[in-house]
Amino acid sequence: MTRQMAMVGFLQAQNCTNLPSSWRHPQSRDDSMSADYYQEIARILEAGKFHMAFFDDRLAMPDRYGNDHAHTVEYGIRCVKMDPIVVLTTMGMVTEKLGLASTASTTYFEPFDVARRFATLDLMTGGRAAWNVVTSVNDGEALNMGKDAHLDHDFRYDRADEFMEVVLGHWDCWEDGALIIDKKSGRFADPAKVKRLDHRGQFFKSRGPFTVPRSPQGHPVIIQAGASGRGQRFAGRWGEVIFTAARNLESAQQGYAAIRGEAAKAGRDPDQMFLCNLTTPVSGATKSEAEDKMALIE
Repeated sequence: MTRQMAMVGFLQAQNCTNLPSSWRHPQSRDDSMSADYYQEIARILEAGKFHMAFFDDRLAMPDRYGNDHAHTVEYGIRCVKMDPIVVLTTMGMVTEKLGLASTASTTYFEPFDVARRFATLDLMTGGRAAWNVVTSVNDGEALNMGKDAHLDHDFRYDRADEFMEVVLGHWDCWEDGALIIDKKSGRFADPAKVKRLDHRGQFFKSRGPFTVPRSPQGHPVIIQAGASGRGQRFAGRWGEVIFTAARNLESAQQGYAAIRGEAAKAGRDPDQMFLCNLTTPVSGATKSEAEDKMALIE
């Protein structure tokens, strides 16, 4: 089979792109809090044959400089953070094939809630949803979500492992063919094909039954981007699409081998994973034109 790149558009549901000052660009639109803004991006990505639109997310604006948000707000440094799942829903309405991926934290949400949100998005878009699993990164997020401090690194991943068991368990509660929808007999679904999870673990309890039937693709795609040793073990166990950010070929090869090795240790087929490395392309008719564009961005 011919090898093919998996292309992902790395987006933010905020007032700027991954480059914090991008909102100041002369050609930048000023309506980044509108549905039309993201729907235009979705149409462009689909026309450009991208496989997926992906939203990073954090649950706090940057305020670590003096523990003050004034600088962040005044200069528009990622100070807007909207719910990416809602934004993706609007993008799904104007596309047919584009994958729709959002970040959601295992540290600050409940497994049933995450499972239901993404399963619903999967149904609403004909099986195009994906979940980027993160454990969150800083105390600002903890303080917004009712906690005094962020959990320790490895402990977050231990807890996230069980979170994944609960979410995937709920997604598997409805078997294929469970829906009957026979108006004459009055039977909507086969109860023998819908089970309860009844999970009781170290960190979570969740009964079920799950309230969203299975989507055309079975369940949303799982994305992961663990970079530490513990993060790579987590990615190897659960990830179907893996995001990496290697700066050169040597480190990319090392990371590629490490993730595939962790997947094999977990009893998975490494060839069933897609590894996508971050790149920031700047296009121009000539190299000098592209360099001039990047200089303006910087």
